[in-house]
Amino acid sequence: MTAVWPDRSALPDPNDPARAAFRAIRCLPDEIAPNVLVPGDPARARRIANEWLTDAKLVMVQREFHSYTGSYQGVPVSVISTGVGSPGAAMVIQDLGKMGCNVVIRVGTAGSCVKAVKPGDNVIGTAAVRDEGLTQKFVPTMYPAVANLEVTNAILAATADKTADVHTGVVHTSDSFRSPALERDIEISIYAGVLAFEMEAATVLTIAAIHGIKAGCIFSIDGYVSNVAGGNVVPDTEARNRGIKCAIHASLDALVSLAKT
Repeated sequence: MTAVWPDRSALPDPNDPARAAFRAIRCLPDEIAPNVLVPGDPARARRIANEWLTDAKLVMVQREFHSYTGSYQGVPVSVISTGVGSPGAAMVIQDLGKMGCNVVIRVGTAGSCVKAVKPGDNVIGTAAVRDEGLTQKFVPTMYPAVANLEVTNAILAATADKTADVHTGVVHTSDSFRSPALERDIEISIYAGVLAFEMEAATVLTIAAIHGIKAGCIFSIDGYVSNVAGGNVVPDTEARNRGIKCAIHASLDALVSLAKT
């Protein structure tokens, strides 16, 4: 029999009514820290927990939502994967809102749309283009998806001693990784000064704001979105991995800084 990753044998029943009330993550409030990193990839969530947190524990696995809790430099931190795209990200943030979470930082990957932002660089998103359908179900399109200034400044300050080149600016959130509209979207984004494309930030920022959660985001650039538009979807994994290490480190240092204020 093939083993199921990760090992869930010691985990509670996710269908317990108290857990099912938190529809996505199936965790109880006292199992999740007030400071949360939300990568998309469950494997990245495990990496952050295992390599960066002290006394990290796998709390729950429910579909693509893998939740870990531990501490970093004495500050309680949870890491929860959201999967790909806005629907899963929204469900996670809604659950965190019900739990009274304080700070959420999305740590992800993105494709650059400008030559100045290179693979392996970090982009701190100050805001996100809401080119996805989900947030329109919550607020009108005129409502901006803006990162919390306190969180953004903390992430930026934490990158000062890291090795990646860092850029700050607007990112573009889309429901589609590649579509016939991508070339035109890139053209408009370059004209408007957008730095990179990704698939969750606008939702994380918007839903967090609705729930009173301070949210920010930082990305490792894994290639150029123009390559994707041309049919080359292979990421620069070596550069991505260098950048994501810096992004994780900066996000955790930012949480420590914010916890002291």
